[in-house]
Amino acid sequence: MISPADYPLWNSPAMNAYLKAASPETMLAEGRGVRVRDNGGRWFLDARSGLWNVTLGYDHPGVKDAVKRQLDTLPYANLIGYGRPSALSMTAAEALLPHLPGHLNKIRYCGNGSQAVETAVLLSRFLHRAEGAAEREAVFGMWRGFHGLGAGAGALTGIPQVHHQAGPLLPGVAHAPGPFESHGDAGTDDLRLAMTDYGPERISAVVVEPVVGEGVHVLTGEYLGALAEFCRSSGIHLIIDEVTTGMGRTGAFTRSGQLGVRPDILTLGKGLTSGYAPLSAVVLSDEIYERLYQLPYERQLFVGSTHDGHPLGLAASLAVVEALTTEGVLENVRRRGAGLERRLNDVVKRHRSVTAVRGTGLMYAIEVDQPDLLRLAMEARGVLVSTLARWPAIVIIPPLVISADEVEEIAVVLDQALGELPGLAP
Repeated sequence: MISPADYPLWNSPAMNAYLKAASPETMLAEGRGVRVRDNGGRWFLDARSGLWNVTLGYDHPGVKDAVKRQLDTLPYANLIGYGRPSALSMTAAEALLPHLPGHLNKIRYCGNGSQAVETAVLLSRFLHRAEGAAEREAVFGMWRGFHGLGAGAGALTGIPQVHHQAGPLLPGVAHAPGPFESHGDAGTDDLRLAMTDYGPERISAVVVEPVVGEGVHVLTGEYLGALAEFCRSSGIHLIIDEVTTGMGRTGAFTRSGQLGVRPDILTLGKGLTSGYAPLSAVVLSDEIYERLYQLPYERQLFVGSTHDGHPLGLAASLAVVEALTTEGVLENVRRRGAGLERRLNDVVKRHRSVTAVRGTGLMYAIEVDQPDLLRLAMEARGVLVSTLARWPAIVIIPPLVISADEVEEIAVVLDQALGELPGLAP
């Protein structure tokens, strides 16, 4: 246990419980490949990719070299307002755009995923207001969706605790169940029904993840396509949040492109830099950008922050794009993802405590009654996995560069942990 008087950080929602379990030896000190080492000298296979973002592992030479070179060349520039952006910002955008859905051609770089989602929503409201439709203010999200934390992104995240823990957040946000929720008619689209009942003429945008973060619920192309058509016919902006799924997680640069879905606005983050530097992006359709561009000078959306388009993040992103396109990373995701799915299904057949396995690419959820105990049991055997805020599951979301042997290691440890943990045995 660490003495509260000697610990200088506030890094847990419950410090009194956290400090009883934490020790200086458990803090991370080094990363190599898909593994991390703590201060006590123990190495772990990081099957959670940091915070789902260290997509190329902890020592990718191309990303490291790019950041080091940029640090020696131009360590800071900014995209906000009328300053002078770095030349690298245009180079990075030109490298990324060809790999995104073809109607998305303008990028605004931000600092993190929450900021990107908030910027997308504010842009949607701003455009409606600027075009004389101020009544279009409501924004819909999906229960279980995770879009970040804070006054704006937290309001959009579909976890009620986040909405109420500190008082009112961004107003005008509503949620509806996704197609994976248990409700009466399995054919009912509750999200579209809720927006229809609310009044589409009062709605600015809907924000969804193609793989819903709280529970790893995979939305189908048919579902998202129908939602996109509803939004188009109703004048509602479709914002697809790919902060987690973008940049290779599902075996493609975007899940939207993989499914043939056309968002009005797309957000990227996490894997955009493989976690080596903070960066996110808001990507606009040609139509959205044209409407924004045509506004008079006196009608501008004033939004942004000090670190928007930070050169170190841009350098890392450029190297990530290079890795995804030249190093066989996306093919590795498809192959290792298929292998992971196969092995997970093999394992859970032997354990009645597992109620569901689902996912795509290299992102899978294993539902059990005691996910925290399972996480700790796997950690004791050298594999780190994630748990969720409210859904009873662990999430296996390893770096995109994981090998077949490392996939097998995860499966073996999961099998052992399920078999030996009291209450989770077959």
